[in-house]
Amino acid sequence: MPSPKTLLPWFLGGAVGLGGLLQGLHWRSTNTTAGVSELENQLRIATEENEILRRENDALRSLVQGGGEVSVPQELVDRVESEFGLRFLSTPVVHRIAGEELRDRIAAALENRFGPAGIDYREEAYKLIGWLRPTDRLLGQLTAIRSVGALGWFDESSGESWVTDRFNMENIPDQAALLRLLARTLLHQNFPPPPAHPGDDAMRAREALHQGAASGSEARYLAANARSIGFMPMRENEEAASLLMSLSPFIHGITMFPVLDGKALADTLHVRGNEFLHEALRNPPQTTRAIFVPAEPPAAPPPLDLPELSEEPFLSESAGQLGLRLWLDALGDVGLSQQLASAWVNDRYLLIPAGEASAALLWEIEFSGVAAADQFEELALELVAAMADREESAAPGEVVVSPEGRHFSLSRTSPTRVRFLNAADPAGPNLPAGD
Repeated sequence: MPSPKTLLPWFLGGAVGLGGLLQGLHWRSTNTTAGVSELENQLRIATEENEILRRENDALRSLVQGGGEVSVPQELVDRVESEFGLRFLSTPVVHRIAGEELRDRIAAALENRFGPAGIDYREEAYKLIGWLRPTDRLLGQLTAIRSVGALGWFDESSGESWVTDRFNMENIPDQAALLRLLARTLLHQNFPPPPAHPGDDAMRAREALHQGAASGSEARYLAANARSIGFMPMRENEEAASLLMSLSPFIHGITMFPVLDGKALADTLHVRGNEFLHEALRNPPQTTRAIFVPAEPPAAPPPLDLPELSEEPFLSESAGQLGLRLWLDALGDVGLSQQLASAWVNDRYLLIPAGEASAALLWEIEFSGVAAADQFEELALELVAAMADREESAAPGEVVVSPEGRHFSLSRTSPTRVRFLNAADPAGPNLPAGD
């Protein structure tokens, strides 16, 4: 029996020919008596019939291509398995999808990952902390940075890989992008994510290691091909580069974290040997600090004790060393923000209900020593004043009010702990006495 690829031209030719013949006979029999309205009706019918043929054409092509799946070369499968010393637990499948459809799929996956209202609560919390600007939209920015000009995307939740209609297997950079998706799939199958959301900082740390390892595989493939065929011009994704520069510094920072710091750690483990990489993947870092400082234990510290509230918070999360560093980057001295953030020990922020008023945000950070907490407090007071649109620095414990009526304060709850508060009510959230 002929193969689907052989049958496809027959099916298409027969369908188009039959459609043309029937349409011609139909028009021949009716054209002598048809008026203008009848001609318009016949044109509408012809258009509908052509649309049916087009859909049948697309269906046949989909059948030949395996239902919209990309045929993955065996040599790439063999390469990624050999490189990581692992085997696929099931055959890797890569789906092809239109760019605009990929955007919608990414948005849905992000919303599903964080649960009902999870994205909305994070957007509100990020704005109250100062990571996002008032007009920023968290879901839109996270979706855009993953979809604009993209060749492919790996769905961390489902373990599925997707390439867009821009993907061309004949291009070596596209092959490298496919290899990166295969690496993500391989690592996901052998070292799956926890069933429940582990917390934002732990999620970012784990994904930085996985994405960094896959990016390393992609880079090695490109380097090997460059050595074998000489100089290879890269196709710059100008859309994505332009978009990245327009995003809030926080979104820019968490986007580049796996590409830079995650890849640096994964490359180091790869050079040491797969047994070291496998151990890190088996017991992934639970804090972004463990990505910055690999010598740190991978486990996360216990949740920071915070005052009990009269109502359950909308959101309770850790910013981690990465979130603290990105907050301090607003001071304009990246070296200083990295130095201060390296003294991070633990933190917790709460998005707190505030009746009909906008929610309040309480963020408490613990540092490794009094000197680091002192230096952080001094600089953070400048940031608090800037958030309130005030020129002179705030004083410890002072409540400063923004033109929009937000009340900011920074205080010490212990020699090594600093608390930041942003509330609509000048009295702040309802905390127990002494807190």
